[in-house]
Amino acid sequence: MDTVTEGIEEARRLLADGQDKKAADQLVQAAAVCRDPAQAAIIKSLALQGRERAGRFRKAQWDEAIRVADLRSESVTT
Repeated sequence: MDTVTEGIEEARRLLADGQDKKAADQLVQAAAVCRDPAQAAIIKSLALQGRERAGRFRKAQWDEAIRVADLRSESVTT
């Protein structure tokens, strides 16, 4: 398994365990090394799910993962 796939799986596990901050950090790290648009889409999807269930003051931690995933999917496709 590659680093991005491992990061995505770890983030899924952390989300299931309710460790949202660690999951968001894991997704940012995975997005930073991502080179595959499909994986970037998965990262963004997980970050959006985390953001939806986040409390009022915790939404910002997911915004960085979403931003980086968007940048990665754009830079890979162009």
